[in-house]
Amino acid sequence: MKRLNPFSQIILTEPIYMMKVCIYTRVSTENQDLQQQIDACKRFCCFKEFEIGKIYSDVGSGKDFFKRPQFNEMLKALRTMQYQGVVVFRFDRLGRNAIECVKFFEEMESKGIEIFSLNENLDTSTAIGRAIRDIILRLAQLERESISEATKQRLLALKRLGKTLGQTKE
Repeated sequence: MKRLNPFSQIILTEPIYMMKVCIYTRVSTENQDLQQQIDACKRFCCFKEFEIGKIYSDVGSGKDFFKRPQFNEMLKALRTMQYQGVVVFRFDRLGRNAIECVKFFEEMESKGIEIFSLNENLDTSTAIGRAIRDIILRLAQLERESISEATKQRLLALKRLGKTLGQTKE
């Protein structure tokens, strides 16, 4: 099949290579909506002319890196080279444990699998891109730990005031 490349006006006789990617989305609670992330990732893939193999979505905390069923399914697919890339809305959707995320990135990079983040728009094939990615992941972990500490402090303060915590028995 002949196709016209609009950028060079050259007739192409070979098909254009399309990178096959998967999309990973995650929200922390059931109250949040995955659709915004999915739609944005699909638009990005369309713009980049990526072929979307599958969309993996989890609901739950990002701190428990390997306790997410869809993430684990995606990881198996990536390890068997079913995809050449992963598209995420933000790096912290992959997880909020910086050490585990960096290990994940390094494993994927060693296999030649690219990771695309819409929000950060970084080129992680360069040393500066990887360094900035690692800083972003550390900040995401800091945010998660700060929220956890603040919640514990609020609960402790309420307990000291004699407030009942959790559900009351009827």
